[in-house]
This record gives sequence, C-alpha cells and structure tokens, in this order.
Amino acid sequence: MGSKIALDRQRLIRVLELLGERLPTELLRAEFPDLTRKDVRSLFQAVAEHLRCCEEWTDPAADSQEGGPGTRMMSVSLYCDGASRGNPGPSGAGVVLLDEKGEQIFELSRYLDNGTNNEAEYRALVRGLEAAADLGVKRIEIFSDSELVVRQLSGKYKVRNPRLRSLFNQAVSRLQQFDDYAIFHVGRELNQQADRLANEAIDRGLQGGDRETYRLVR
Repeated sequence: MGSKIALDRQRLIRVLELLGERLPTELLRAEFPDLTRKDVRSLFQAVAEHLRCCEEWTDPAADSQEGGPGTRMMSVSLYCDGASRGNPGPSGAGVVLLDEKGEQIFELSRYLDNGTNNEAEYRALVRGLEAAADLGVKRIEIFSDSELVVRQLSGKYKVRNPRLRSLFNQAVSRLQQFDDYAIFHVGRELNQQADRLANEAIDRGLQGGDRETYRLVR
C-alpha cells in the first residue's frame, strides 16, 4: 500500500472516530428522535472498524503497476506499551512502527479512559496491530515489555481474567491478518518511546485533548 493511500485511510478512520466522539446528537435527532449519544458513538466506531478491516480499499493490480517492492511495507517491527495511573485508573497506549532498516515510519498515542495496566498493554498491542494492517504490513515482529501479554500470546500463560480474555481474543484476531508474526519480551529501557507516547496520551486525555494522535513519517 502506498504511503499516501495509507495516510488517507488512517485519516478517514480517525475522522470517523472523532465524529463519533464529538458530533452533537441534536443534529441527528430530527431524523432519528430515539438516537442516543452512545448510539452515535457506536455507529461511527462500527464504520471505522469496517474501513480498518476492508480489504478492498486498495487495488492490488494498481499496487503492482506502481512499483512492486517498496509500494507495500512488507515487514515492520512494532513496539507498544500501555500505561495506567492508579491501576486501575486513567490509561493510555503508545505505538511505534519501524521499517526493516530500523527507521521509524509511524507513531501513535491514544487515551484509553480508565483501566488496569494489563488492559492498557493489550489495548496498545491491538491498536498497533490495527495501524500496521492499515499500512499494508504483511509480516510483523512485536516487542512488548509486558511479560504477561507476551507469555499469554505465546501460550505459556493461561488467560484467566475475563476482561483480559476479551482483549486477548481481539489481539489473536488481529494477528491473523498477517502472513507471519513473532512476539518478543523486551526490557522497559528498550521500549521508552512507546512508554512516553502512552503517558503523553494520559496527560492529554486528562486535559480534555484529542483522544488519539498519530504521525506517519512516510
């Protein structure tokens, strides 16, 4: 997927999410009098999710004609981190994607409302996998400083918490979008940028700022 197409898709998904969060319900009540704030948010989130998973967004033949290797990001490294202040408390997710040369191509910071640290770790992973899929990634290596997440996804730990089970299932579903993947545990010192982005998200969310910010380098 070309970077411009990936950027357009990412922006449209973000626009839909923002509309769900900020569009005044009153604008729609003339046509839909029973519509609630929750209904509006759920509607736009559903459309954004459909766009995120839609495989017909790009034309594979066009991709092939436009340059073969290099028009798709075939392999990336994903660094992700979740943070929670209070555990449970206000939480955030940080995501960094690096290309095969180790150069940064994408970063994301998302406010997650209240949750535990383990929930934030899973949500950061899921959001990172979504972003990678949006960019046309086919192979991915995942680096997380959450031993729990890594060991659960590797099958070494069982998932006993019902709330984590739901997030675990989301992560497994997202992983199936890739041709190949691997997940590794790293120390916090190797995940500092994702950690910074997660904490920036909490600060921003508590101040009423944007729920999510991102930067696509190319």
